Amino acid sequence: MLARVFIDTGIFIYAFEFPNSNSNKIIGLLNKREIEAVVSTRVLKEVTKYFEKHHNLALARLFRRYIVNSCFIVSAEIVKEITNKLRGQIKEKDLEQLAVVKKFKLKYLIAYDKDFEKVEEYMTPREFVRKFGLTLSKEEY
Repeated sequence: MLARVFIDTGIFIYAFEFPNSNSNKIIGLLNKREIEAVVSTRVLKEVTKYFEKHHNLALARLFRRYIVNSCFIVSAEIVKEITNKLRGQIKEKDLEQLAVVKKFKLKYLIAYDKDFEKVEEYMTPREFVRKFGLTLSKEEY
C-alpha cells in the first residue's frame, strides 16, 4: 500500500525552485506514483498564487493542473468541523492543512514550516526522504 502523505505548499515551490532539493525528490516519488498526495484547497490556491506572482499565469495554471491531476484535494468545507476544534492550537494559516491530516488520519504532514514542529505527523522534506531511503540533499527543504 502506498504511503498517503499531506504535501504542504512549500514542497511544490521548493521542488520547482531548487531542482536538487529534498522537496524535488518527494515530487519525484509522487510522479512515479510511489506515494499518494493529499492537499487542501488552501495549498492549491497558495501554489497557484505563488507561481502567478513570481513567474507567470501560464506556469501558475500548469502547476494548478498538475496538482489537480496528481493529488487528492480536500475542500475546507469537508474539514470545517475539525478546523473549528483545532482553532487556537496552531496559526490560522496552517489550520486547514492540519485539519486535513487529522480528518484523514494521515501519517505524514510534509512541510518545511516550524509552525508544525509540535504536530506528531510533521516531517521535513529531508526527514521524509531519509525515511524513504533516498539519497539526501544537503538542504533541509
